Amino acid sequence: MLSNITPSLQRVSTGFVRSFASATVVKYNSFGKPEEVFKVEKDNVADNVTSNEVLVEMIHAPIHPVDINLAEGTYGIRPKLPSIAGTEGVGIVKKVGAGVQGLKLNDYVVPLLSSTVAGTWRTQGVFSEKQLQKVPSDIPTEYLSAVSINPCTALRLLDDYVTLKAGDVVIQNAASSMVGLSLIQIAKSRGIKTINVVSRSPDYDEQVTLLKGLGADIVVDDEYIRTPEFARLIADLPRPRLALNAVGGQSATELARVLGDGGHLVTYGSMSRRAVTVPTSHLVFRDITVHGFWLTRWIEKHSAQERQAMFDTIFSLIRSKHLKLWLEKHKFSDFQGALARSQERGKGRKIVLDLQL
Repeated sequence: MLSNITPSLQRVSTGFVRSFASATVVKYNSFGKPEEVFKVEKDNVADNVTSNEVLVEMIHAPIHPVDINLAEGTYGIRPKLPSIAGTEGVGIVKKVGAGVQGLKLNDYVVPLLSSTVAGTWRTQGVFSEKQLQKVPSDIPTEYLSAVSINPCTALRLLDDYVTLKAGDVVIQNAASSMVGLSLIQIAKSRGIKTINVVSRSPDYDEQVTLLKGLGADIVVDDEYIRTPEFARLIADLPRPRLALNAVGGQSATELARVLGDGGHLVTYGSMSRRAVTVPTSHLVFRDITVHGFWLTRWIEKHSAQERQAMFDTIFSLIRSKHLKLWLEKHKFSDFQGALARSQERGKGRKIVLDLQL
């Protein structure tokens, strides 16, 4: 791909001559409806690197809910505009600066999450070495593109709040999301039981079949969880020690109600865009603890060794076939079709852009 571009030159103040090439990017110049603000266009991208920089040819990048929220201006942070879209993806190293220590030509890399949007929906880009995480070449690139947010979030949610052992129970809503599917599989590999809440939709039966096939112990819809029948269904299980909320509103309240005394409710999303409400009696008399989790903050607060250990755990689960990612690949040349598909309710798969045009 890089051999087909014609670079231009620009001298910078240090005497380094920066050359530029034409790349295809998805950019937005204002906040609004994603289908209106996302624009596929040609952009000048640096074609050479300074001391600590790395030139990356992007291979795949998923369309993530965070990307949609960022474009809408509804996420917890707002990027500086204009901005190249995309928070997650995988690429291959094409050039490295003289000061780069941990990366070499043809290494596979994924951008680390940070408060600065990486801009992965592009055919190539220049990153600083500290923005990148080296990843192994024996994992399919489609998987590599989608490991750094959802599976890592699932792992952190399971590991960081309660010390769980085989036979313990976790309850979660948004169970058919990529985080939910990942969590079911990781929990299953450890002998941890899961109660999974999904929204009632036309493909509900298919969702139940999928989740059960991945190891879910119980799957119910968000109305059934409020019934006496649900209480009888889980009566023989230990009360959950951990509840994981990505919906908010009444759904979060129901998770808190099901938790055992001393349990932990962790919120990592708000699909309903409604506040998390926990009755005072649960906090005072049942000692429920409420947390919030943001993977970006975890990445920024932890060392390179801790980040590496997290990724290594995910890669080990993939290699041992204890973790499967449900992905659907679309050509970058049909970006609008891929974007529309990503917004379909109940699609069941993460939409991944093939950035090789």
